[in-house]
Amino acid sequence: MAERVPVREINGAGGRRLPTRRLNPAGPTAPQSSRLPFMRETDNELFTLLTTAYADCAARIRLVRSDQWTDGTPCEKWDVRQLVGHLVQGNLIYTALMHGGSADGFLTQLDQDPLGDHPLADYERASAAMLTEFRVPGALDRTVDYPFAPLTARQLLGLMITDTLTHTWDLSRAIGADDQLDGHLVDWVMGNVDWIYAGVEESPLAQTRSDLYYGEPVPSPPSGPDSPQDRLLRLMGRRP
Repeated sequence: MAERVPVREINGAGGRRLPTRRLNPAGPTAPQSSRLPFMRETDNELFTLLTTAYADCAARIRLVRSDQWTDGTPCEKWDVRQLVGHLVQGNLIYTALMHGGSADGFLTQLDQDPLGDHPLADYERASAAMLTEFRVPGALDRTVDYPFAPLTARQLLGLMITDTLTHTWDLSRAIGADDQLDGHLVDWVMGNVDWIYAGVEESPLAQTRSDLYYGEPVPSPPSGPDSPQDRLLRLMGRRP
């Protein structure tokens, strides 16, 4: 029988209470692929999308001035340094999942600060390691113990593209940089959002969620322009 893990607090998370989930002692069970929405891109196309997302994010980190690291961001609990730290740590713990890491380990490490004196170098190193891991032959067919549902690594890659893209906008807004996102990336996320979050208990599409990880989606304006980027950002709880 699966063990029920109680709601608990995580050190460094400001007393944040994490949702419960059932852990299978035998490890993650492969998701039922026949129930997943269909995604048409080849693996190489996915690698290209992720590479673009990483490059765009790194370009924004490169623009952060020394006096901006403590500025606020659209993620109201994070300043610029904490946001970049989240981006780095996300890649580190996703890489750990690809090496057999557990959901419990993911949650305990989520709020650790991975940044040293050179945040851009930290990000480039972590993202390169993540991409290398995804590119290992057969890696995308692995099942990983993601905290909110067992996923294939291919779906994990989709989550990484989406998270990177969204936080690139957050960082751009925070530092006053160009906040126009790559249109092809935006179109891909919006066209595959059902596949990206299929079966994920904590997501912007979930009927019930804790709101610890995703803000409440923002309604569309009654009139005026409504771009794909704006629709994506509102889905992620942002106000473009």
